[in-house]
Amino acid sequence: MVFTNVPHDPVDADVLVFSTDTRLLTATQAARRVKLFSIAAKEMSPAGIFKKVDSVLRGPVIAEAEACAKVFGFDRVVLVPANPSLGRVIRDGRYFVDGLPLHHTAFAHDPHHPVSSPEVQVLLGLKKKSPPVCFAPADPLPARGVFVGETDSEHDIIRWAQRSDATTLPAGGADFFRAWLNRRSGLRRRQVHHRLPAGPALLLHGTTSTVVQSGALLFSGRRPPSKNAVAEALRRGGSAIVAASQSTARDSKSHHPIAAGFAQLVRALQRADEFRHLLITGGATAGAVLSELGWSGFEVSHVWGSGAVTLRPTATPDFAVTLKPGSYPWPAKLRRAVPRIFPS
Repeated sequence: MVFTNVPHDPVDADVLVFSTDTRLLTATQAARRVKLFSIAAKEMSPAGIFKKVDSVLRGPVIAEAEACAKVFGFDRVVLVPANPSLGRVIRDGRYFVDGLPLHHTAFAHDPHHPVSSPEVQVLLGLKKKSPPVCFAPADPLPARGVFVGETDSEHDIIRWAQRSDATTLPAGGADFFRAWLNRRSGLRRRQVHHRLPAGPALLLHGTTSTVVQSGALLFSGRRPPSKNAVAEALRRGGSAIVAASQSTARDSKSHHPIAAGFAQLVRALQRADEFRHLLITGGATAGAVLSELGWSGFEVSHVWGSGAVTLRPTATPDFAVTLKPGSYPWPAKLRRAVPRIFPS
């Protein structure tokens, strides 16, 4: 199950995920928020704890990891953010995506965290004269601190998962989480039968990392298209795509107006019962929209691929929400399952 707020009632789940929405906060604000979630998690006496971070180290990563480690009493954090399964690796202290240094990829144009260097020390906001933080899988590690595990292959990911011990908080990206989770005892894979809602599907494109699909209804400046225009598209074709133009989305000052515009638009459409399946690309957009809808608890319905998952709000189980990070492609299986949004 996934929660965007600390749940107050007992939760029956094998894996509980807290979405903290801290990437755009200051280090102090993010640490405070992560501390609150960590205290709540500790009170549940979990069999294990994992601190998820952005795979390319955007946001106050170290402050969050240290806050979580302090609550749980860990001396050391092993941070393995890269996802070799998606061509993202760290070698010799430098980050590469599909063979390119990170600052030569689309991440160089991120409106909030533009990348100017592939050096992990720089990505983490550390001074160049700081002690090295990157270590190879076979290297001995200091007893205390936050350290980045270099990963050139999925085999390296497994080796880092094997090195997790009682003194170390595991933190990182999806590949490392999967490897760490596979080592946990007492967990079993469940066959979950899922069915997407038959009603209209609404896609919100809240990222600059991928190209907006043709036919999208665009923001005018920082104003979203009208509710009536989107509702008409949903009724006419059973689907609609709403997006901010690339120039608008890349303006760092437009983040809050865009997120608020998406949220208010979706709330009005949901009240009018204009859609049943909501698809969102971009985590910040998802956070704003789900908060506006008042949806804070979700059951995992289906995992389509790395980063792409369909959730069912516990408060309104006749809806479905499918989420995807902005820098990942929509999985082919999902595209085939929602042809109204993704025509072949």
